[in-house]
Amino acid sequence: MNLLSKHSIIYYILIICITICSCSNKGTTQDPNIIYLKWNKSYPKDALERNKSGLKWALSFLGSTIALDTTLTGITHNNDIIKLDVSNSGFTKKAIPHLQELNRIIQNSEEYQKRGHIDMGRYVALTIGSSNHYYKIVDTPLHLYDLEASYTFDTLTAFINNSGISHIDREIQYSINNKPNRLAFISAERDTVTGEIQEYETVELMPNGHSRFALYDIEGNLKTVGDKIVTRAGKPAKCMWCHESNIQPLFSKQLDVVGYIPSNDFLDSLKRYNNALKKYQREVWRDSVFLNRRLHTEMEIAYIKFMEPSIEQLANEWQLSQEDVLKKVAHLKSHRHHEFDFLGDLYHRIAIDSLAPFKVLEVPESIREASSNENKVDYIK
Repeated sequence: MNLLSKHSIIYYILIICITICSCSNKGTTQDPNIIYLKWNKSYPKDALERNKSGLKWALSFLGSTIALDTTLTGITHNNDIIKLDVSNSGFTKKAIPHLQELNRIIQNSEEYQKRGHIDMGRYVALTIGSSNHYYKIVDTPLHLYDLEASYTFDTLTAFINNSGISHIDREIQYSINNKPNRLAFISAERDTVTGEIQEYETVELMPNGHSRFALYDIEGNLKTVGDKIVTRAGKPAKCMWCHESNIQPLFSKQLDVVGYIPSNDFLDSLKRYNNALKKYQREVWRDSVFLNRRLHTEMEIAYIKFMEPSIEQLANEWQLSQEDVLKKVAHLKSHRHHEFDFLGDLYHRIAIDSLAPFKVLEVPESIREASSNENKVDYIK
C-alpha cells in the first residue's frame, strides 16, 4: 500500500469519526438557559400578551422574582415565539440547575428538534403541573421535619371540623413571625373518629410574595398529590388555583374545641396575616401583570387550553389545516370546559399527543389531580 492510500484511509477514518461525534452531540450544544416556547392561538380572543402574562404568573409561582424586578429581561418574543432565559428570570441558584436540566430534556425531544420550540402550555405543564418538578424548582423541604425546623410555630393550634377542602378534621399550626413573607402553615389531616393523622398539607410564603405548597405522608415524606379519600387538595397546582396569591380564610362556621384556638380568633389571625401579605405584595411587586390579581387566571387558561386543546390550538401546534386535524380526531369525543366555555369544543391531551406528527415529551395526565404517570414524567433527577 502506497503512502497516498494510507493517507486517504486515515482521512476517511477521521471524517467518519467527526461525523459520528457530531451526530452523538445533536441537541446537546444548545444553551440550557434558553428555551423557545410557542404561543398557539386556541380561541377567538386568545392573544400573545395574555399568554405572556400567564407565563409570568407561572414563573412567579415557581419562585421567580420577576414580579419584583422589572429590569429582568428573561422573557422576550418574536411574533408568536417566546424566548425564555431562565438565567435572567429571577430564579434562585438552586432552581436554575433544575430548570437547565429540564430545558436539556425538552431540547432533545423530537418536537423541539423538528420545530425549534414547544407549546408554552407544555412548558407550564412540565413545571407547575408536575409535582416532582415543582418541588425541586421551588426547593421544597424533602421531609416535614426539615420544614418544621425552619420556623418557630405557635404552641396553640386551630382545629377545623368543617373544612371546605378536607373530608376529615384538620389541626393547623402556624409560625410566629412578624414578616409576611416568612409565614408557614402546617395542616395535619386527622381522622374524625380515630384522631389518627392521615397526611399533611403545608403552605409557606416565599420571598417573592407567593406561596409554596406541599403535601407529606404520615411519615413526613413528600407526596405528589393528596389522597382523595382524605382531601380535595389535589396537587400543588390545584392549591395555586384555589389560594391564588392569598392566605385563604375559613369559609364555613366551625365548632370550637377545648384546648384549641377559638375559631373566631383563628379567623381574625388569618385575616390579619392576609392583609399583611397583600400590603407586602403591593410594596414589592412592580410588574403591573401582578398588581392586577385577576390576571393569575391567564396561567390557568394557558395550561387548560393545552391540556384540553381545541381544533384551532391543534392546527397551530401541529402546523396542519383545521380540516386535517378534524380528520385525525374524528374518533374522539369532544367536550366543553365547565369553567371556561369560551374555549369551545375541546379534547383531552392524553388522547391527543399520540396523534401528533412528531413525538412529544409526555406531560402529567392532569395538572391539578392525581396522574397515573406522575413519576414516569419526572425528568429532573
